[in-house]
Order: sequence, then structure tokens, then C-alpha cells
Amino acid sequence: MELKPALKKLEESREFKKWRQKNKSTYFSYAFKILQEMDPDEWQIGFYNKKKDKITTFMIGSGSINVRAEEEIFKKEDTEVHEIQLEKVKLTFDNAIAKANEFQAKGFPKDNSIKTIAILQNIKELGNIWNITYVTEAFNTLNMRIDASTGKVLEHKLSSVFSFRKE
Repeated sequence: MELKPALKKLEESREFKKWRQKNKSTYFSYAFKILQEMDPDEWQIGFYNKKKDKITTFMIGSGSINVRAEEEIFKKEDTEVHEIQLEKVKLTFDNAIAKANEFQAKGFPKDNSIKTIAILQNIKELGNIWNITYVTEAFNTLNMRIDASTGKVLEHKLSSVFSFRKE
């Protein structure tokens, strides 16, 4: 299931409507998927509460919707969490993955993905992006930030998995 139908399914659900009544000031801040570990219909969709600086995540599957308890958000101290402007998101998840695959094949042919992590988010400097990270067979991560409107790769970075270790 693509993101927009998943979001529609969520917004029409009893669970979401009940939650929304108590959380009117929250906004859609991210959508998350790990390709190799989640069913095609599965999404994690997050809503941010600016007053509390916390996030509520909904797990959407083909037959169910589950809400996780509100939790601290993973971000740098002074980083703002921006609302995703869904009307500006023209690139579907499948098309974003296709763009990432094409970019990887041309620029980094030896770095084949064994795990694909995709996040739709709104970053102040870049706007709405698909933030796609491949963990590769060569123990690298290839991160690509793809404009969610145009499909253009705005930034990319290849790093060794071993560079994440703290000395």
C-alpha cells in the first residue's frame, strides 16, 4: 500500500479519531518503512506534539491499526520537527525507491543494498524529502535525500558502518 492510502485508512479509523479528539494540536511529521522487514501494506506514521516535544506513532498494516504510547523524539536538542505538506508530496514511495535504486546502480554499483530504510520527513533546509538509507553488502550505508516533489537526489553520503563506532 502506498503512503497516501495508508494515511487515509489511518485517518478514517476509529482508533485515530478517538486519539485525535485528545490530540488536536499534533501534526503529521513522518512516515517510516523498512522494506525487507515490513509487509508491503505496513507503515509507521508519526504525529508530533510540539508543546510536549513528543511523538505518537501509528502502526498501519493490511488488517490492523495500532497506536504506540507517546514517546520522546529522536532528534538533536534544538532541531525543529516540521509538518509534512502532503499536497507537495508528488513522488510515491515506489517511485522514490526506484529513484534511489537508479542512483545507487549508477553511482555506487558495488554497494548493493541488503536493507532499505525509508523515511518521509520535512527538513527545514530541504523541505519534504524521502530520506532513504541502504545498508549494503560492503558494510556501508548509502543515504540519499530525494525531493518528494521532483524526485531529484538533493544530497547523498556513503559511509562505512564501522565509522559509526565510538572510540
